Amino acid sequence: MTEQVQEVLDIKAVEKQMLETHQALEGFIEKSNKEIEETKSASAETKGAIDKLSEKAVELADRLADMEQKQATRFEDAAEESKSAGELLVESEEFKHMLEHKRGGARVEFKTAIVNAPSLGMAQPLVAGDRLNRVWHEPNRVLRIRDVLPQGRTSSNVVFFPKENAFTNNAAVVRNTSASPIVAAENVTKPESALTFTSDSEEVVTIAHFIPISKQALDDSDFLASYVNNRLMYGLKLTEENQFLNGTGVTGYITGINTGATAYAQADSPNIYDDSLEYIRDMKRQAEQANYMPDVVVLNPKDYSDLELKRETSNGQFIVGMPIGSSIGATLWGMRVVVSNSQSAGTATVFDSNTYQIFDREDAAVEISYEDSTNFQKNMATVRAEERCAFVCYSTSGTIKATI
Repeated sequence: MTEQVQEVLDIKAVEKQMLETHQALEGFIEKSNKEIEETKSASAETKGAIDKLSEKAVELADRLADMEQKQATRFEDAAEESKSAGELLVESEEFKHMLEHKRGGARVEFKTAIVNAPSLGMAQPLVAGDRLNRVWHEPNRVLRIRDVLPQGRTSSNVVFFPKENAFTNNAAVVRNTSASPIVAAENVTKPESALTFTSDSEEVVTIAHFIPISKQALDDSDFLASYVNNRLMYGLKLTEENQFLNGTGVTGYITGINTGATAYAQADSPNIYDDSLEYIRDMKRQAEQANYMPDVVVLNPKDYSDLELKRETSNGQFIVGMPIGSSIGATLWGMRVVVSNSQSAGTATVFDSNTYQIFDREDAAVEISYEDSTNFQKNMATVRAEERCAFVCYSTSGTIKATI
């Protein structure tokens, strides 16, 4: 790296420090103004910070001026030292020899190579670099929980739903036992059954977040707005999936599938199963004994990988996985497999998808406002993503959760 290039880098570093110092100073000045409004005076801590930052700003300004003056002097010296082709010719030995002997000729060769070398802070002054209209980011998590759940819509902020509390079934074959012989029922009182109901409800929750961004950045970058929109939408749906699966159920939060699930209870005591495949099948049995039809099993990628790599001890063949083929649409014991990083490793959840329903109140949407807080004064915009939905669980008996 040449000395000139290093000077440019040093100047850039000082300029960055000055910008950071001025931003910090503006923050403390704003804080001081608020303190004066509230208490009629600024705190000693705030005053001290302002004084310290002011001194640092002056020091950086002086340092920057010295560095720029040094650079300017270097360019002036270089200009003075540089000589034209004519000057070089006149000062050459060949030209002096020609003058002295009054014969011959003089020639000067210039061997300057043209290179795309860094100069004055430019990475490459002769070749323009390509700038891609995209931003690289780590892969998004594949979100699958919503896809396996029934969905509906609501126009309210709460969803009420009736639930059967108890059903007394007295249905029976009716006969006339007073007749001789006993005959089929005619003019005989039929048995009475009973039904009782209760009401339950789930509130509509709001999932939202925002990002402040300058109006200039939005105007000057043709792809930035769509990139920010996509990232906000992804963040929204990532939180939604985690709520559907793991929401704590405290006030204002969704009660997730795992939170309300029924704990796995082994069919036999002592337990005769020691394999995760056997555990998952027995979890299905537990739900089926409660008259549910479990059709989904949720696993962490690590746990599903372990299942796919299981082999027969006798011949070494894979039990679940197939090296050739796709895991899309995979099933275990007749249940659809949902592989998700939203599920904790070591946990398996089996459930009947018909015991849940998503009710969307407001679909996920992205909005931009230039009038939030001091946006109009500062040429800023607020980009917000938001959705509203309710997550209803009709029964927890159809969901079984276990450690595998």
